Amino acid sequence: MTPYSVWYLSKKRRFSFIGIAAAVFAVAYSAGAASTMSDEEAKNLKDLFGKEVEGIDAIGIFWNNFRIAAAMFIPAFGVFIGMFSAYSTGLVFKALAQTTPQIANLPPLIILATPFGMMEVISYGIAMSQSVILLNAMVRKQSLKPILVPTMIQLGIVAALLFAGAFIEFYMIKTFTPEIQAIET
Repeated sequence: MTPYSVWYLSKKRRFSFIGIAAAVFAVAYSAGAASTMSDEEAKNLKDLFGKEVEGIDAIGIFWNNFRIAAAMFIPAFGVFIGMFSAYSTGLVFKALAQTTPQIANLPPLIILATPFGMMEVISYGIAMSQSVILLNAMVRKQSLKPILVPTMIQLGIVAALLFAGAFIEFYMIKTFTPEIQAIET
């Protein structure tokens, strides 16, 4: 076993990397949610988001999230993809909060505290941390062969978490959308 293999298999270190990556995701999301935008920009972003998710179902939510998470596994770039995704999601929350008075006072992190939000943050933490681990092996010029199977297993775990999370998210959207529409009218 190579020194890298021993380092990689340390559960404590692995979980700390996932935690750090999840925290980076949450910070980037919070930065997006704290951004300032004009009312017109907020309305345009809300409308654009509404068009993109119009008619989406649980499978559509899953494929959207999985596509992003899979890109987060790319060595080094995955971290930036994750941060960009988080920041963009925060911007969408900001636009929704700015244009919908009923949610204007909700703390932005409340979305990440939902069951599907936690599943997504954990998934993105796994993906982003594996991006760093793959980059570390490449920088140290170590073989990626011993990391490929664990990476594929993690990709499967991420897919399972996001699949379950997509159905929970879809159910919550369907459950609360009529109530939100009733409040808005």
